[in-house]
Parts: sequence; C-alpha cells; structure tokens
Amino acid sequence: MRIVVIGDIHTQGEKLWRMLREAGLAGEDNRPAPALMSGEARLVLLGDLIHAKSRERYADLTGLPRYDEFNPVHLEKAERAQEMFLSRVKAFHDAAPRDSMTILMGNHDFNAVHPEQGPLRTEDVAHLEWKDITNRTLPPDLSEWVLSWPSELELAQIHFAHVGPLEEHNTYDNTFYLENRRRWIYEDKDYLASTPYKLGVYGHTPVRGGVNIASQGRAVLLDTNGHGAEYSYLDIEVSRRSYTLKMRGLFFDEIIQR
Repeated sequence: MRIVVIGDIHTQGEKLWRMLREAGLAGEDNRPAPALMSGEARLVLLGDLIHAKSRERYADLTGLPRYDEFNPVHLEKAERAQEMFLSRVKAFHDAAPRDSMTILMGNHDFNAVHPEQGPLRTEDVAHLEWKDITNRTLPPDLSEWVLSWPSELELAQIHFAHVGPLEEHNTYDNTFYLENRRRWIYEDKDYLASTPYKLGVYGHTPVRGGVNIASQGRAVLLDTNGHGAEYSYLDIEVSRRSYTLKMRGLFFDEIIQR
C-alpha cells in the first residue's frame, strides 16, 4: 500500500494541486490520476483546509492590497474565494473512488461549519468567515460535505488525525482552546503505547522542514505548508512487515533582503 499524506493546507490551492501532481495523484487538469483511480495509492488530507493563516495570505486570496476582516466587502471576497477552493477540492473528491481519499476534520473546518462557535484567531487576524457579519453561510452542499469528514482514520496500523492520537485531541469543543490540546507533542511520553497503532501522523502544530517527530518517535507532525513557498507531503510505502517514510517537497525556501 502507498499512502500520500498532506498536512494543513489552509486554502493554498496552488500548493495542494502541485503536491497532488508531483505525487502522481492528479493530472494537469487537476483530476484524479490513474494511481488514485486504480487503488494503487491512497490520499489522506489531515484537515484545516479552511481559513488562510495570515493577513498576507488573505490579501493574496482576495486580490486586495491589504485585507481587513472587519470590512464586509473584504470578508465576502474571502468567503467566496474559499468556497471556490472547496468546490474544486470537492469535485476532485467526488471523482475519486470512495475509499481512495479521506479528508479529516480540522479545528478550522469544524469552526467554519458551526456558526454558533466563536471566531478563531491566528496571530493578528480573526477568522470571521460565515459568522453572520456578511449574512452569508457556507453553501449547504459544501457544509454537508465538510460535516461528513471523519476525525480520524486507521490504515495499516497507522493512525491519522488532525491533532493527536487521543479522542480528546480531535474534539473541538469550547475547552479545546482553553486546554491547548496540542501540548501532548512536547511531553516525553509515548502516547501511542496504549493503542494498536505502530505510527501516528498528525497536523495542527506548525513545523518546518524534514520529518518532525513526537511521542518518543512514534508520531510524525506534518503541518508543514504554512511558510512562504515551502510545501511538503509524506509518502508512506507499507509492506507486510514494515513501512518507509519519504518526505517530499520544497523545504526552507529562504529569501534574504538587505
């Protein structure tokens, strides 16, 4: 079995399609490629497709010189741009065989489809999309699709989820943010010891470059697509007795201005 895993993409369509093409899972027309259609490979997206992660990224997304989330015109542009992105991903998902692709629920995705939950914030930007300011909601077909995403997946004794190996890690209730449930990655403890899994693969916590590990080497952290032009995905080859991890992409694309 071959499993391609992509971490938090946060509306970066250009990165997503580039990785899918490089991995041989999408053609130049951004449609599922034979490797995905035949079952030769499986695709896992670790969640957080929704919400840009910086004011600069929102400006790129909306075509505005500076994005102001409290301006209803700007906010509606951000909503519509993300709806277009999600529609394209949904079309890809719908065209792929049912068991060949899984999108996991991230906390930003959960927030977008639960208007009653207060807005999230990343550094200096608040994520106000579909929170009654523009009197718009996520279109029903997209909302129902996002709500269908599972919180976890197990393949070949590998556990995939957005935040971590425990159920509480991927439960986005009101205490999720108060308790800072990503803290498990900093503890010198094997969180997979009491589970049937050999390995865990998770997103949510931004990291840069290479294979970042936690849980005493039993977990791979893959929220690696948030910095500049950098992008990465994990290619897992599973055999009967072992698995091989290959980190692919562009790491540390640094630009120094003097």
